[in-house]
Amino acid sequence: MEEDLRAVILGACEEGENAQEIFKGDRYDKALTRLTRDVGKQAVGTISGLTPYLDFADAYEVLTGLKMRLAEDLQDSLRTFAPSIGKLTQVRNRVAHTRPMEIDDLAVVHDVSRAISAIAPSAWSNLKRTISQLEDDPAYVLGLTINLVADPDNAPQHNLPAPEFDETGFFGRRKELERIKKAIKGAYPVVSILGDGGIGKTSIALKAAYELLDDPRNPFDAFVWVTAKATILTVNEIQRISGAIENSLGLFASAAEQLGGGVAKNSVDPVGEVLSYLEHFKVLLILDNMETVLDQRLRDFLLDLPMGSKVIITSRIGLGIENPVSLAPLSSDDSTRLLQKLSRVRNVDALQGLPPAVLSKMVQAMKGHPAYIRWFVAGVQAGKRPEELLHENDLLLEFCMSNVYGHLSEKARAVLRSMQVLPGRRSQAELAFLNDYSAVDMQSSLLELITTNFIQMQGASMDQSTETVYQLTDFGKQYLDKRHAVRSLDRAMFEGRSRDLADLGMRLQAESTASPYDPRTIDIKGPGDFSTARLLRDALRHHERGDVDGALLMCHEAQRLSPAYHESWRVEAFIQAGQRDVAAARAAYERAFELAPDSSTLNYLYGTFLVGEAVDPALGLEMLQKAAILAEVPPVVVNEIAWAHIQLQDFEAAVIAASHSITLKPDRYDGLVAMTTGARAGVYSVRRKAEGGELDSAVECIEAAVDLVESGRVEMLLGEPTDRIVQLMDSGDSLLRRIDDNFLLESLDSLLSRLKDRLRVVDPDALGRRVGVVTNVRQDKKFGFVRSWGNDYFFHLSDLMDENEWTYLDSGVAVAFYPDEGGMKGPRAAALRWLG
Repeated sequence: MEEDLRAVILGACEEGENAQEIFKGDRYDKALTRLTRDVGKQAVGTISGLTPYLDFADAYEVLTGLKMRLAEDLQDSLRTFAPSIGKLTQVRNRVAHTRPMEIDDLAVVHDVSRAISAIAPSAWSNLKRTISQLEDDPAYVLGLTINLVADPDNAPQHNLPAPEFDETGFFGRRKELERIKKAIKGAYPVVSILGDGGIGKTSIALKAAYELLDDPRNPFDAFVWVTAKATILTVNEIQRISGAIENSLGLFASAAEQLGGGVAKNSVDPVGEVLSYLEHFKVLLILDNMETVLDQRLRDFLLDLPMGSKVIITSRIGLGIENPVSLAPLSSDDSTRLLQKLSRVRNVDALQGLPPAVLSKMVQAMKGHPAYIRWFVAGVQAGKRPEELLHENDLLLEFCMSNVYGHLSEKARAVLRSMQVLPGRRSQAELAFLNDYSAVDMQSSLLELITTNFIQMQGASMDQSTETVYQLTDFGKQYLDKRHAVRSLDRAMFEGRSRDLADLGMRLQAESTASPYDPRTIDIKGPGDFSTARLLRDALRHHERGDVDGALLMCHEAQRLSPAYHESWRVEAFIQAGQRDVAAARAAYERAFELAPDSSTLNYLYGTFLVGEAVDPALGLEMLQKAAILAEVPPVVVNEIAWAHIQLQDFEAAVIAASHSITLKPDRYDGLVAMTTGARAGVYSVRRKAEGGELDSAVECIEAAVDLVESGRVEMLLGEPTDRIVQLMDSGDSLLRRIDDNFLLESLDSLLSRLKDRLRVVDPDALGRRVGVVTNVRQDKKFGFVRSWGNDYFFHLSDLMDENEWTYLDSGVAVAFYPDEGGMKGPRAAALRWLG
């Protein structure tokens, strides 16, 4: 194509014409510089002398300036040529500078060549002849010597090999490629590319290196490639590479040789020599197939890298000191394209022309693994049946995985066995239970396995949070099942522990359903929570026995195993609150709330804590109300809302909440709490309105309280609610003496009659109780006095209905009691109850 472009230029011009006018500006200067470089100072800038030194793209541009001199069919072919000039120039430059090809390079050049030579066959004679030769005998290209005009390659020195993908062109994995290049240009001294054998680590490392080589902002003086690849996979065997590097000293000796310009030396200290080169020059050192030479010497070398130089390693096993990029299998589309391309390039008739559905099934069976696809195509080319290669892949599995398994610790291998026996996604906590591992042991084992690509890590949506889960890779499972089958004893052990965990989980789930708002109940959303819930249940049992430290240790273990499980933090909050460590409890509640902000039970428990500990009653009320919106809540939640309103001194709202709780048909205890809370709020609201002179509002508050006490069952009014009714009646009597509005007086009198009737039904004797105010308390003598209806009544600690209320008694506190007018010491307050 390039030869024909130049021939057309020469045919369209006269030798005597001014070359500068024909070539114009930079094109003339560039061609003259190249000519001078070849023949010396005697170079003459004639059209015939300069045309062979034109760039590919420049030759096309010169022709566009001469189009009026060209035949019509040639002009038509150049118009067809124009849209592809940019792409063709890139392909031509890759060839000229021995850069890796792209997947569609051949297709683009071939299609354009056929199109333009068909339009103007006489003008593109060289091209037409070449196409014909390629179609008749493709092997003829192996004998060609092509001299392409090119300026010296100003890229840094390198010894990068031709990549394996040059046969088909590189494609796919653009995201991973960009990440590798960004990491190399960034602050990371070491970047690792991890994956199974044959997954494409070497290919993408070479692609990244070649692209950096051509990057004008490339920071390196040299690119040095050293490989420790020891085996090659063929159709029938795994061949050992003769003279392969077998240890890190050999690796560094090879690197020192390459850095020294390819001159072999018997260096006493190859590691120090390489570090010296890397210190004085900015070098990108690429160490390929590192899993065969991993040792402490290599790790120490990577930790000592001087500033400016970088290292890329490709390995099946991570080192733990680098920025890793893990390669996943190819997508289905890319796998199909690779299969099609290889089949066409290698002319494998048995695979060409197969329907897309058949190709799709084939690549699915090969799990998107590039080495598998290449091995498969080579096998079919060698005469093997496709179905045989798809189902009998032991050789491939051995090549891809054997080096990795040998490096694993026994604990990591045990985790693999548990995943073989119980396939599918498993959380870290589940695996720890199955293997009886601590969180630390489990995390180290999983980290070891992830760096080998035996397992893959995924995020599984768990309610509002995301919990990480793990499962065997397809290749990993195939290899383990064929090469390391689980013994029957181990299989029975893992299956038994799995059943135990499932049984325990079902019991815990039943408890969670039966009493979800009990702080001692573990909230369980699914099987993934079972193992961590078991730990949290044991933590609560330790707490009940008084072993707080042991309980907190179990909570922290649960948090390490399941950091996204909100109950791991909520249970700690409950235990810390029981120890009166309000700050630690709130911190744990906040962490739990970040993980599950829409859990009605968590909103209830956290809100109750904020209100009950007076930490933030307003926020607590918001959470309690949110809990009521999120789910159909029981009376206990509404009771807490009522109590929160009291804490915030919104007494009218507290009465409304308590009345709502009664409509939910609570049991005896929750009904008593609702009535007590509502009656208290009623007394407080009446008192505040009366003290503020809002007498009509005070009567309305009494009416709301009367409606409340009439709505509940009798057993809900026993105890404090009874005395609160007495207190309401006392407040009403006080209001009667202050109101001069007849209608209001009649309304209040009716309300007081209803209260008296209700009290008579609950306990007729309670009509004799009074409300008074403590005037004096002698703490040392355990007695005091109450003033009521103009009289002072003596009381002793023994007169209290609940002696625990003694600490609440102080001057000005309201109490209810039975007046005893007789006795040696005068009037006495019996059966006294604190009302606050």
